[in-house]
Amino acid sequence: MRDGDGPTVAVFDDSTRSALYRRWLPDAIEVVTVQSIGEGRRVVDGSTAVALVRHELSESKRGAVADLLDEQSPLVRTVLTTSRHEPVADRVLDENATLCEPIDRDSLRQVVSRQVAMASYGRLLVQYYECTTRLSSREVELRGDSCDDERYQRLESRREDLAAGIKTLQKRLSAEALRSVLYEIAPPEQERVAREREPPTSGKYRPDGCRSCGRNWNVNPDGSPAGYRRLGAFVWECTDCGTLHDRSDPVNQRVARRR
Repeated sequence: MRDGDGPTVAVFDDSTRSALYRRWLPDAIEVVTVQSIGEGRRVVDGSTAVALVRHELSESKRGAVADLLDEQSPLVRTVLTTSRHEPVADRVLDENATLCEPIDRDSLRQVVSRQVAMASYGRLLVQYYECTTRLSSREVELRGDSCDDERYQRLESRREDLAAGIKTLQKRLSAEALRSVLYEIAPPEQERVAREREPPTSGKYRPDGCRSCGRNWNVNPDGSPAGYRRLGAFVWECTDCGTLHDRSDPVNQRVARRR
């Protein structure tokens, strides 16, 4: 756990870049450099808004980072950094954005600030839903007579504060970004049912199978991926029928088969 109240950016990078990122990012954002998974378990928590992860780290280490983030901060936004001069698709990380060379101060601040805002928006939405649920439960307990109940008033005040924060972030973010965050924390009913019924998979966002041909996308006995190829962030291709599955946009979850 950390001492500050603002958002944290965790940097997983063995190069000297981490010190530069710390200098480039706004002072309001606390930057922590994580040297090991053990250290990550101590410093990554619910306040961690963004993780900057170096693509050139070993695949096993990137996989350990992905597991760590899922466990310690499920709503974290992941930015993949790479020494390459074009975006890359990572096989083990579900990145929300990619920064490729040349990475300068302006591009870093722009990408990270947007992801921090999206992470903050998602957390406020979750807290708002939870607060509203507790408020409704308290109202039932009081049988509608909530005027003089101190706990009810505190919850009502908290909900108003959360609503104000949500409204502020809605003005800063694009409609696409808002829709993306909402989809991640409250997927459509069919997605929720599928997640409850099927065993967990290696990807945070990857579908468990092809909706067109029914091919299961769990791993083969030798550990290799079964039935899919990853083409980019949130985009997978079924190796059996060629259907593209795109989860970067809620309205475009499946694209027609390739001809």
